[in-house]
Amino acid sequence: MKIKIFTFITAIFFLINTCHALSEQNIDQVIDDIISDEMKWLQEEAYDLEIITASGKYQKISEAPATIISITREQIRAYGWRDLKDVFKAIPGIDVSYNASGETKTSVVMRGISGNQKILVLQDGHKYSPATGETFLYGNNIPLNIYKRIEIIYGPASSMYGADAYAGVINLITKDGADYDGIELNTGYVSTGAYTGDLSFGKKINDDTDILISARIYRGEEDKLHEEYDEYAAVNSYTGDLKSYDNEYPIKNWNLFFKLKYHKFSIGFDWQHELESNIGASKPESYAYVDDFVWGQDLRHFYIEHESWSGKNLNVTTTLELGDYKLNNSSNYFVISKDENGNLAGGYPAYKYAYSSYIKGTVQAQWDIFRNLSSVWGVSYEKVKSFPKTRNLSQPFDDDGDLIVDMSDYIDSNGNTFGIKGFSESSFGERNFYNFGLFAHAEYKLSDMFKLDGGIRYDYNEIYQETINPRAGIIVNPLDNLTVKFLYGTAYIQPANYFRYENFANPFLMRIPNENLEPEKVKTYSMDMSYILGKNYFIHGTLFYNKMDNIIKPVQAPDQEGGYPYYNPFRDDQGYVEYNGNSGEITSKGGELTLVHKISRFLTSLSYSYVTGEDQDFDLSQISEHKITLNSSYTGEKWTTGVTLRYYSDVSTSRTNALYGDIENGGDGSYDMDGDFIAYMNVIYKFTDNLSANLNIDNIFNKKHYGGVRFDGSPVVLSQIPQPLRTVYLGLNFKY
Repeated sequence: MKIKIFTFITAIFFLINTCHALSEQNIDQVIDDIISDEMKWLQEEAYDLEIITASGKYQKISEAPATIISITREQIRAYGWRDLKDVFKAIPGIDVSYNASGETKTSVVMRGISGNQKILVLQDGHKYSPATGETFLYGNNIPLNIYKRIEIIYGPASSMYGADAYAGVINLITKDGADYDGIELNTGYVSTGAYTGDLSFGKKINDDTDILISARIYRGEEDKLHEEYDEYAAVNSYTGDLKSYDNEYPIKNWNLFFKLKYHKFSIGFDWQHELESNIGASKPESYAYVDDFVWGQDLRHFYIEHESWSGKNLNVTTTLELGDYKLNNSSNYFVISKDENGNLAGGYPAYKYAYSSYIKGTVQAQWDIFRNLSSVWGVSYEKVKSFPKTRNLSQPFDDDGDLIVDMSDYIDSNGNTFGIKGFSESSFGERNFYNFGLFAHAEYKLSDMFKLDGGIRYDYNEIYQETINPRAGIIVNPLDNLTVKFLYGTAYIQPANYFRYENFANPFLMRIPNENLEPEKVKTYSMDMSYILGKNYFIHGTLFYNKMDNIIKPVQAPDQEGGYPYYNPFRDDQGYVEYNGNSGEITSKGGELTLVHKISRFLTSLSYSYVTGEDQDFDLSQISEHKITLNSSYTGEKWTTGVTLRYYSDVSTSRTNALYGDIENGGDGSYDMDGDFIAYMNVIYKFTDNLSANLNIDNIFNKKHYGGVRFDGSPVVLSQIPQPLRTVYLGLNFKY
C-alpha cells in the first residue's frame, strides 16, 4: 500500500515537473517568437524596406543614396495625424511654426534651411508643389487618409528632380484600391468649431485593374488667438466699422482624388481647394483680423503614366503631366486704417491673384547594365504658363478676362513703374517659360560591403539658362546590421516669377519687382549611420553641413543712381522699399540621433536634433539648437494609443527683432525667445472590425508657446508666432 502511495505521489510530482518544464519551454518559445518578430521588424525598417524617392526606382532603404525616413499608415493612424502639417512636430531635424501667414500657414525649417518652397512635395513621384515655385502651403489641405507611406529625404535632390528639391523631398505615396476593398468613411469635430469628413472607395477589380476615389471636406473655424494671446489684443480694441466685423477665422477646404491602374497605364487626378483665414504672424495693428481676411488657392494635377517597355534588364516609363495653380480671387490682406484719434477703426481689403499651369513630358529608363551595375536615365520637357502674383488690388481679380493687371497708378511723373529707372511697363501680364532636363544616375556594387552611387542632372531654363547639379555617395556595410553612408549633393531654387515680380505698396512699405533674381544654390555634405543594437533596438544617426549661396529673401532695395527715388503711391516719400534679392551666404550644420525600440505591441522612438548656423556673420534665425521628441504607440486588439512629447530649446531671432533684437532698436539683446515642452495624445477604440472611435488632443496641457517667424524684423510681422492652444478632435471611422 505504501509503495502504491509513494508511486502515486512520485507520479504526481513527475507530472507537475513535466508540465512546469513544458510551461517554461512554452514561455521561452513565446519570448523567442516575440524577439524574432521584433528583429524581423527592425531588419525590415532599417535595411530591407523598399523606398522609391531617392533614385526614382525601388531599392532598399539601406542602399538608397540619401538620408531618408519612411512614415507608415500605421504610424499616421496611431498618432492621429490628419494633415501633412501634423507630421512635422514629431520627426527629427525640423523646426515648425504653426499660425504663420496665410500663404504659408505652417512654416517648416529643415536642418536650418528656411522656406516652404525649398522642400519639394511629390505625390506618387509626381510634383505636387506649384510648378512656378510658389511657397507651398501646409494647412488643413493635405489629408493623410489616402496615403499608405510618406517618404522624407533630408538634403538636396536636384540631381534627380531639378528645381526646388533643395532642403529635402516629401513623397506622399497613395494607397491602392485593394487597400480599401470597399468604402471607408471618416468624420469628426474639432474643438475650434470645425467639422471634417472624408469618403473613399477602393477596389481591385481584377489582376489588371485597380481603382481608388476619395473626397474630403473640412469646414468651420480655426483658433481665435486674439481671445488668448496678448499679441492680438489690438483685435479686441477695434472701433468704428472694424468693430462691426465678425472676428471669425474660417476654413473652407475640400479635396478630390482619383487613381486608376489599368494594364500598363496609371492615371491620377487630384484637386486641392483651400480657403483659410489669413491670420497669423501679421501684426493686428497693420492687418485687420476679420472674417473675410482670407487666403485661398486651388492646386490641380493630372498624369498618365505608361510602362512603355518592360524587359529583363531594361524598363522604360513614359509620363505626361498637366496641372495648374490658382490663387483664389478673394485672397487679400485686410489693411488697417485709423480714425483722427489714431484708433483702429477701419480698413480695406488688398486683393491678390496669381495663376500658373504646366504641361510636362518625361521618359525615364531603369537599366541594369551588369549584375553589379545599374542605372536610371531620364529626359523631361516642361512648358509653363505663369501669371505672377499681382500687386494689391482694390477689387477681386476678374479671371474671366485677360491675365493682365493695370499698373498705371504705380507710375511716377517720369513714366517709371514703381520709380524704377528704365522699368516702364504700364501693365503686367504672363511671364511664360520652358524647362528642359536631362539626368543620369548609376550605382556600382564593388562587393556586399561597398557600393558607389553617383548622379548628375542638367537643366536649361528659358529665364535663367543652365544649371548643373551632381551628387555622389559611398555606402559601406562594415559589420552585420550596420550601414554607413557618406553623401554629397547640390540643389537650386528657381528664381520663380512669383518672387521675381512680387510687388505691393501700402503706407508702411513697398516691395518692387526684381527681374535680375538668380538661382539660390546649396551644397551639402553628410554622413548617415544605421545600426540594429541588440534584439529590440535600432539606432539612426546623421551629421550634415549645408552651405548656401545667393540666398533669395526680401532685402532693402539699393539706392538708385543719382538718388532717384522709388515711387510709393501711398506716401509722399518713397518710404521703406524692399525686393526679393540674392543676399550673401548661409551655413547650417548639426545632426540627428534616433533610437527606436520595438517590443510586442509597443513602438517607441526617441530623437535628438541639433542645428546651428550663420547668416552673414549672425546666428541663424528661426531655429532652436536642441530638439528632443519622444513618440510612443501601443496597438492592441481594441485599443490603439499614441503619445508625442516635444521639447525645443530657445528659438533664435533676427538682429532686428522688436523684442529680442539689438538694444538700440528696442530689443533686449538676447536674440532668443523661450523654447517649451508640448504634449500630444491620440486614442482609438475599435468597437468592431468596421467601426472605431478616435480622440485626439493637441497641446494637452494648454500651454502658451511660440514659434519662430520669417522676417521677424519686418514692421508688419509679429516678433514671435503664438502657437495653437489645446485642440480636441473627436471622430468616427467606418469601413464597409
